[in-house]
Amino acid sequence: MDLNSLIRSKKLQLKKCKTIVTNMLGQKYVEIDGINTELSSTAMPFVIDDRPDLQIAHVIQGLFLSSQDPVVSKEILQKRKIRHVLSIGIDASVKFDDIKYYYCDLLDLPESDLLIAIKKCIKIIHEHRDENILVHCNAGVSRSPAIVISYIMAYEKISYDDAYNKVKSVRNCIKPNEGFVQQLKKAQLSNIL
Repeated sequence: MDLNSLIRSKKLQLKKCKTIVTNMLGQKYVEIDGINTELSSTAMPFVIDDRPDLQIAHVIQGLFLSSQDPVVSKEILQKRKIRHVLSIGIDASVKFDDIKYYYCDLLDLPESDLLIAIKKCIKIIHEHRDENILVHCNAGVSRSPAIVISYIMAYEKISYDDAYNKVKSVRNCIKPNEGFVQQLKKAQLSNIL
């Protein structure tokens, strides 16, 4: 039996299956015989984590980093004497009268232009570090760490790797997406402050 005959024979033995694909918008498609059909229900384009992450990392004097979870706790914010909250890509759902809130739009996608956000956020952080500022995003893993790393790079005039290691040492779960990492490694931030 030649190779082509063997392949045809093996293909006939394969079981049909369907593949369900979820895109970045949460739309689900089923693929059968190479044809995509959209399924009626949509899901979230991310995994929902129902366990709160209430940890706040103290990065440097006056600069803190977290997920969105501590932002809704007055007690946690008061304990750290947080007077300013900078939300990256996700607005604070609860706001307290004695805290000032800032928002920067940024999607956690490798192709998002991080440098536009950096210019806005570094200024906000620098102006409010003396009254303690907390920088957060949804999970405190990619967007807000990327912003905090950029601030450390600019403020301390150090490389991406050194700033990353400094932030990683206080919040072990950080992992900026690869697009952010590449942009930060190329960024000239030493003259931004």
